[in-house]
Amino acid sequence: MRNTMLLPAITAIAILGASCDRNGAKVSGRLPGSVSMPVVLEHVTASGNVSADSTTTDNKGNFKMKITLPDSNATFYYLKVDGQSLPLFISPKEHIRITSRYCNPGDYTVEGSEESELTKEIYDMMNAGAGRLDSLGALISTPGISKAQRKEHLDRYVREFGRLKRDQIRFIVVNSTSLAALYALYQRFPNDEMLFSGDNDIIYYRMVADSVSKYHPGSPYVAALRSQIDSEDSNEELARMVCESMKTPVSYPDLALPDMYGETRRLSDGNGKVILLDFWLSESAAAAVYNAELKEIYDEYAGKGFEIYQVCLDTSKQQWINAVQTQNLPWISVCDLNGMNGIAPKIYNISQVPANYIIDKSGEIVARNVSIDDMRRTVGRLTAANGK
Repeated sequence: MRNTMLLPAITAIAILGASCDRNGAKVSGRLPGSVSMPVVLEHVTASGNVSADSTTTDNKGNFKMKITLPDSNATFYYLKVDGQSLPLFISPKEHIRITSRYCNPGDYTVEGSEESELTKEIYDMMNAGAGRLDSLGALISTPGISKAQRKEHLDRYVREFGRLKRDQIRFIVVNSTSLAALYALYQRFPNDEMLFSGDNDIIYYRMVADSVSKYHPGSPYVAALRSQIDSEDSNEELARMVCESMKTPVSYPDLALPDMYGETRRLSDGNGKVILLDFWLSESAAAAVYNAELKEIYDEYAGKGFEIYQVCLDTSKQQWINAVQTQNLPWISVCDLNGMNGIAPKIYNISQVPANYIIDKSGEIVARNVSIDDMRRTVGRLTAANGK
């Protein structure tokens, strides 16, 4: 699980300012096998992570830090060590102790803070679950596998996703008075922008806000959560897309994204045709040239049962629309404006653009990331072999 995402309720407000000695806390630990390794404690604020303290481990892997919290509430930090981000809720006067296994800071124990111990349960649960979902997602997108195999992988993905979400719900219900429950609300899985983002999930946000506020009445995180609930700031559209993708009776993961007019266009609407699923970024210097070459293929084969479903990974709607109109793109062009964090690149394991998949008329993924020349040959062969 990548630990780069921040809780919206945490990043919504800055918690900076003067503090007094009574807000002091200590963080120490032992990282066996990590001699002279940098250790940084970062305070999460609205404007980004701010270094609260830093040190290096001694010749036995030990380190110590003393910090002053911004106020008298439990405050969220990341302990950054060797590429790992370990989540900690630190309260005044606590002495938190971290111990990791040899050469693996991410495999650690934490003592001295009940909130941090509970948060680690979510950290471990999400890392393990995300690893399993990543593996299943890669299997789903494997070119050349049979429909039965792809359906089996999709079914396993749905079951695993459901099990992990039930585990998270169980944790939130049992620990609803803890700030760790708030942290759990904002966890993400590889193919879901937000784990708790559907219409029915708002009940968990309200439950946590009501319960945690009784034990942490002055917490700015709870205040931000209540503000989020009041403004109904959720990711319902992404959750809907995940649900639809998993329920669609096709052998490839389906997509349902808006075009420039706001109309939802489905990838599966091209069933029965040879489909090029293409990913691009309009700001790329080579995008216009690439699309001009695609237009030649499209013009040649569109009348023979060929369709292009092109997903733009822009975050600016105006920039995307301008590019589509300026380049006069004749195919289905869609964009959810979430960039690489959108549902489509996550489902199809896209890490860079341009990227593409070719789906034949029977719904099988037959090629991935082909060049323009190979694309022309493959589309020509598939449209000729299967007829109109």
